[in-house]
Amino acid sequence: MLAVFIGALLFGGVLIAASVLGAGDHPVDGFGAHAADPHAEGAVGHFIALFGIRFWSFATAFFGVTGLLLRLAGAGGGLAGGVGAVVGVAAGLGASSFFRKMTREVVGRVGDAGSLVGRAGKLLLPVSGGQPGKVRLAQPGGASLDLVAASDDAEALAAGADVIVVEVRGHVAVVSRAPT
Repeated sequence: MLAVFIGALLFGGVLIAASVLGAGDHPVDGFGAHAADPHAEGAVGHFIALFGIRFWSFATAFFGVTGLLLRLAGAGGGLAGGVGAVVGVAAGLGASSFFRKMTREVVGRVGDAGSLVGRAGKLLLPVSGGQPGKVRLAQPGGASLDLVAASDDAEALAAGADVIVVEVRGHVAVVSRAPT
């Protein structure tokens, strides 16, 4: 039974290490197919997770480490296997749920770029003719949004200058000096 625990720990550990090191950059779950719907909720989402590589890598690694530690502590093979299986399933479901939740979060996305026109901000990096800079815009709720900034003004705008967004071109906020 000790060999089973060591094998499971090595198998799961290698899969987790490969994913941390970027070998599994693509969201693949199931049997080589692209990940199931990351927005799946409840029992259906947990059932889908049972077929994912993420579930199995964490489940086998935690099964192996728990069983190995219990066997080294003197527990019988049946007890170590049972507790290891429960801990492995819990770790696999927990990891699958955690990563599914993390893929659901939207970070750094600007909803409607047109809504930024007319907003005031402060330059973090200077902007001149062809040299882009960076502008920080205040967001509702006290948050801030940093964007690449450009200017069509003839004069350079120094870092710290108060500006207004006059246009958004792709991912670049075109700014002009704010009126005093």
